[in-house]
Amino acid sequence: MNTPMDEIERRICKLLASYLETSNFAELEAHGDITADTNIVSDFTLDSFQVMEFMMELEESFDIMIDVNSLSNSHTVRDLARIVSHELDGSTD
Repeated sequence: MNTPMDEIERRICKLLASYLETSNFAELEAHGDITADTNIVSDFTLDSFQVMEFMMELEESFDIMIDVNSLSNSHTVRDLARIVSHELDGSTD
């Protein structure tokens, strides 16, 4: 598919903002803009259930499956974008 990384990052930022809005996270307004450097756990105090819930939305949005093991060192939107990009590129093989 070869989706540009900045487009993937923008989509993840929008998806995260939407998830946080529907979950009524007060941190969203205090945080300001979500960027590629936004840490999805520490910036918004998401617990492990919420992270997995967001990952399911991410998978559905991009129509991919993310290996849970690949998330162990993923903290920022940019980290997630790399994983999504890898999965998108792999899905065309």
